[in-house]
Amino acid sequence: MGISCDQMPVEAHWAVGKVERAHAPLRRAYDILYDEIGHHTDEETILQMAVKALNDTAGPHGIVPTLLVFGTYPRINKDSHPSPDIVQRAEAIQKAMKMLQGIRAEVEINRAINTRNGPNLQKVLSLPIQSEVLVWRENKGWTGPYEIQGIEGYTITVRMVNGPTQFRATHVKPYYRDNTIQVATDPDVAQLTPQPQPRKRGRPRKGQRIAVRQSPRANAAYLSQKEKDHQDLAIKLRLDNVITTPGAPYEESDGIEIDALISQGVFSFIRYNPQEHDHIRIYRTRMVREIKNISTKPYEKSRLVIQGYGDWEKEDLLTQAPTIQRMSQRMLLALGPTLVRDFKCQGELRDITQAYTQSDDRLTRTIIARLPKELENKYPKDTLLYITKPLYGLAESGLYWYKTYSEHHKNDLGMTESTYDPCLLYTTEGPDNFGITAMQTDDTLSFVTAPFSQKEEEELVRKGLRAKPKTIMSQSQDVDFNGGRIHSHDKGITFTQKGQVKQLHPVDVSTYDAHQQYISQRARGAYLASICQPEASYDLSVAAQVKQPEKKDIEALNVRLQWQIDNPDRGLNYIPLELTRTKMYIFTDGSFANNADLSSQLGYIIVLAEETLRTTTDFHIKGNIIHWSSTKCKRVTRSVLASELYGMTTGFDSGISLSTTLNRILRTLQVPRIPVIVCSDSRSLYECLVRLGTTDEKRLMIDIMSLRESYEKKEISEVRWINGKDNPSDALTKKTPNSALEQLVTTNMLQIRIEAYVERLGEGNN
Repeated sequence: MGISCDQMPVEAHWAVGKVERAHAPLRRAYDILYDEIGHHTDEETILQMAVKALNDTAGPHGIVPTLLVFGTYPRINKDSHPSPDIVQRAEAIQKAMKMLQGIRAEVEINRAINTRNGPNLQKVLSLPIQSEVLVWRENKGWTGPYEIQGIEGYTITVRMVNGPTQFRATHVKPYYRDNTIQVATDPDVAQLTPQPQPRKRGRPRKGQRIAVRQSPRANAAYLSQKEKDHQDLAIKLRLDNVITTPGAPYEESDGIEIDALISQGVFSFIRYNPQEHDHIRIYRTRMVREIKNISTKPYEKSRLVIQGYGDWEKEDLLTQAPTIQRMSQRMLLALGPTLVRDFKCQGELRDITQAYTQSDDRLTRTIIARLPKELENKYPKDTLLYITKPLYGLAESGLYWYKTYSEHHKNDLGMTESTYDPCLLYTTEGPDNFGITAMQTDDTLSFVTAPFSQKEEEELVRKGLRAKPKTIMSQSQDVDFNGGRIHSHDKGITFTQKGQVKQLHPVDVSTYDAHQQYISQRARGAYLASICQPEASYDLSVAAQVKQPEKKDIEALNVRLQWQIDNPDRGLNYIPLELTRTKMYIFTDGSFANNADLSSQLGYIIVLAEETLRTTTDFHIKGNIIHWSSTKCKRVTRSVLASELYGMTTGFDSGISLSTTLNRILRTLQVPRIPVIVCSDSRSLYECLVRLGTTDEKRLMIDIMSLRESYEKKEISEVRWINGKDNPSDALTKKTPNSALEQLVTTNMLQIRIEAYVERLGEGNN
C-alpha cells in the first residue's frame, strides 16, 4: 500500500481532511480501551487495538477499511483456545466497536436532520475548459476573469497570473461578457475631436503603448504554424522558380478548387436575402493551403473548408464515421508477406481525391456559408454559398463518404465486412480473385491478386470516383497509411512511425505549464505506442492515470519519451508464415494492485505465429504481433487470481474476434482453420480452466465458466501454463519486466518454457 497527499485548494482552510475525520472516533475508542485494560497493557498496544477497532468498523460512507483491503475479516482458529488476556482484549475491542457504531449512527442522524440545501454547483462544474470565471478571495472579493484549466471533482484549476491554482467549486462562478452592447453612431452628429491632455506628473513608464481597437473583419485570417510555414515555402519556391504557376501564391490552386466544387454540384452562389437568411446560421469558410510533394515535385494545393465549430445542430445528427482499427490493420500487415509470397498478391495504396465531395447523397439540412476571405474581392458583395453536398469541416461529411465508399466495396467489388470491424473488407470468391482491404477515410490499403486489382480499377472508373494513381508497394516505394510508414524488403514488411516522433520532447519541470506539457507529450507518446511500439505501452498507460503530475511522475514520463526520441525507427517487422502451421497465441498477464491507486494493471499480446519446435518442456515460435493492450482494470480486484482472470478475458475477447474473421479469410484461400492457444503464467488460473478448479470469489465464476465453455467448444484449442520469465505480456503490466517482448519485437522469434499443458485430440482440426 502507499500514501498519496492531496493539496488543499486555495481559500479552503475550513475543509476537514480525510485524516482529521478519524481523530475523534479514534480518541473515543482509545479511551474505552484504556479504561478497560489500561491497568495492565501499555499505551502503544492500546493504540494499535484502537486503530484495529476503527479499521473493522464502517466509516462515514459505510466503507469498512479491513474489508476494502483484505476482502474479509481476520478469523481465529477454533483449534487454538484463546488465553484469558486475549479474551479480555477482544471484549474491550467489541465494546469500542459498539460505541463507534453508535457514534456513527448518531452522526448520520444529526447530519440528515441538519442537512440544508447547499449551493447548486452544477452550472459551475459543467463549464467547458477555457471558460471565463470569477474567483473569490477573502481580501479582494470576486476577481477575474480567469480561464478554467481543469475540473476534478469539486476542485477547479484556474489559470492565474502566477500559474495554475486550485479552488473549490463554491469559490468560483461563471463570468458572462455582454457582447450585445453596441455604441450607436449618428453620421449627422459631429464627432468630438479629442483634445490633447496635459502630461501627468512624474516620468512616463517605459514601453507604454496606446491600445487601438481594430475591426475583426479587418484582421488577417488566423493561420496555424503549419500554414504559415507552407506560405513561406510557397514564396521561396516561386523565387527559386521551382513553382512557376501564374499569379500570386495559391491564386491558381484556389481557382481550381472552386471551379471543381462548382462542377461537382457541391454548392452554388446565391445573394444574401434578409427575409430568408436572417433566421438561420451562416457559416464561415476558409481556404486551407499547403505545398504537396515537397521532396519530389512540389505544387500548391488549396481546399475549401467549412468552419463548423459551435455547430449546435450536430447534436441531433449521426456524425461518427468508422475508421480501421489498429488490430485490423496489423492483421492485414501480418498476412501481407505470406499473401505476396504464396498467393501472388501485391500491396496497393489507393487515395481518393476530394473524397467528401464525391459522396452519393446530398445533405439533409440547409447549409449557407460566406465566401472565404481570400476570395471576397473576386465576387459581388453579399454573395453566399448554398452548400448541397458534404464538404470538409461539416460534422456529418465523414459519415456520408463512408456510406458511399463502403457500399462501393460491398456492392461493386463484392467484398464482405469483417465480424468486428466495418472498415476491414475481404472477398469470398476464391484465391484467384482475392482481395483484402483496410479502409481509412479516403485511403485504402489492400493486398490483392492481379485480376481483382484490374476489377477494382474498372469499377472505380465506372463509379466515377476520382482518385490518384495507385501506389504499388515495393522495395523502392514506401507507403504511408494511418499514421505509419510501411517499407517492403526481402524478409517481409517493416512498419514504423511516419514522423510524429519529431513532435516529442521531454517535459521541462521548471516551467509554469509543465502540467500542460505533461498531458500533450503523454498523448503523443501514447499515439506512437499504439502504432508500432508495444514496449512503451505500460509506461504511458501509467502516465495516463496521473491527474496531478508531480516531479517524479514527469521524470518517469521523460525517461520513456527519451527512449522514443532515441529510437525513431523502432517498429514492427512482419515476416511470411506457413499458414497451414500457423496458430494464434494470446499471452495474458495481470498485476494485482500495482498502480498508484491500488488498482490492477491488465495486459495481453496477440501473436500470429508458427510453432517451429515443440517439446514437453518448451516451445519455439516465429511470427508477427497483431495486437497488444496495457490498461488499468476498472473492476475491483480482491486477489491475484482476479487480476489474472480479467487480463485473460480481455485478451480472449480480442483474440476470438480476430480469429473469427481470420478463419473466414483463410477459408477463401482454402487454408485450414488456425487454433487459438491461450498462455498464462498463473498456475491458479490454469487449474481453474483445465483441471476444473474452484474459487471462493463468486464474482469470478461467470468469467471462469465462459472461458471453460470456450475451451470445451474448442474455441480455445489449448491453455498453457508458461514460465513467467518468458511471458511477453509481462512488459505490459510491470515497470521492470522480462526481456521476452523486446526479443519478440526485435527478432520475431521467442522460446517459451512450459510449466504444464494438456494434450488434446484433434487439435487444430475443429
